[in-house]
Amino acid sequence: MPKDTYPHFCVTPVNLFPMCDACQRAKGTKVGGVGVPRYFIHPYYDVFAGEQILSLVISPPFEAPTFDFGVAPGLAPMETDLAQTHLRELCLAERYAVFFRNQYRRLLRLVNRMRTSNQNVGESLANFSFDAANQSVNSWEHVFYESVLINPDLMDYLCNAQLPPLL
Repeated sequence: MPKDTYPHFCVTPVNLFPMCDACQRAKGTKVGGVGVPRYFIHPYYDVFAGEQILSLVISPPFEAPTFDFGVAPGLAPMETDLAQTHLRELCLAERYAVFFRNQYRRLLRLVNRMRTSNQNVGESLANFSFDAANQSVNSWEHVFYESVLINPDLMDYLCNAQLPPLL
């Protein structure tokens, strides 16, 4: 709750949770309205956010893939609506797009090195995903690595195809 509008909540510990500067600027003093009662997921009250609620689909051609970012399937309708509003209001799709593009280039470099040193690509990527989940299952890195791991065509490409020359 914005402290200017709701000063009595500014000392409530559950109202004080960390948010990056870009999200804080996008959030501002928005709290919702008549048509949409809430804009943002609250990490203490919205228990469903403890599970992965973000989804990424990486589509071919894998030399220059497209990224479709959104809300994970399987949420209840009200949870889906809130998560979609949260993503929209914080402009997450636009901000994640840059991260995913850069992370994909990094992935190709890492996989190339793994293959050169005879490491198991799937196991290594699963370890990266596991490590990223320690921060949050909705962290940018975890969402990225999970999307790679559940995509059999992409995994086949990473493990077996001729990778593009690296920049």
